[in-house]
Amino acid sequence: MELENLKLLETKIDQFVDHHERVREEHDVLVQRLKQRELELAELTGQVKQYEQERVELRARLERILSRLNALDLA
Repeated sequence: MELENLKLLETKIDQFVDHHERVREEHDVLVQRLKQRELELAELTGQVKQYEQERVELRARLERILSRLNALDLA
């Protein structure tokens, strides 16, 4: 009987260790995916800032052009 209990305990420990290893591997994969997503986010954030700056510059240029056209008083 004790031998059966020991075998059962050993089986449960093996299952636990296997499960732990799978969870650790999944964790490592998820950490890598998170790092990748963080890099992508940083890159996209930089692009958004660049586009916002370009939009501000374009707006200022268009306002200057419109101001010059209004100054012509074509009416």
